[in-house]
Amino acid sequence: MAAAIPAMAQDSSRIKQLNLTSEQQTKLKDINKSFMQDAQQVRKNESLSAADKKSKMQELSNAREAKVKSVLTPDQAAKWEQQHTAMKHKMADMHQKNMHRSDSTRGKKALASLNLSDDQTAKMQAIHKDFKSKAKAIKQDSTAAKQDQLAKLKSLHQEKDAQVKSVLSAEQYQQYQAMADNKGKHHKPGYRKGSKKDFQKDDKAAGNTAK
Repeated sequence: MAAAIPAMAQDSSRIKQLNLTSEQQTKLKDINKSFMQDAQQVRKNESLSAADKKSKMQELSNAREAKVKSVLTPDQAAKWEQQHTAMKHKMADMHQKNMHRSDSTRGKKALASLNLSDDQTAKMQAIHKDFKSKAKAIKQDSTAAKQDQLAKLKSLHQEKDAQVKSVLSAEQYQQYQAMADNKGKHHKPGYRKGSKKDFQKDDKAAGNTAK
């Protein structure tokens, strides 16, 4: 919900590139003003759960898009749709990068809490770097079927876990697993259970592999 209003603001700036008439500009201004007011009401409504707020914000966003398109000419609507789609992809990429940075920070703090020796630290870093490289290659293989990719990612996670276990002491590995379990509980519903073993930012590479 927090991203909806900034996204709408960015979208509005792109609308200015459509060579709108004065009448169109007035109508779109009213649409955006109404959207902002409704969005604020949803945000402040303490009787709504987070899921309900998200659903209502999506409804408001969809309604706004329909109203915007009704004001534009077919050519303007087509150009706006292209700009809008590009903006959505950009926002999604930014969100993913922020999640990766957050996971990376948590992962480094988690490893620091294990009191690793210099040798163990070097080995763990090498394991995670190797995992990241291999996971990226699997995801970018456009010739492979989806199920084959998921199977390879699952196998890669198992391989990584075995390597980690060989580096850590029994106590450290138990703590590592406990931290991974805790991280897994904070992921959204539907997140692959098997990926909880990997509490580094690379977890997402194998997300949803065993739904």
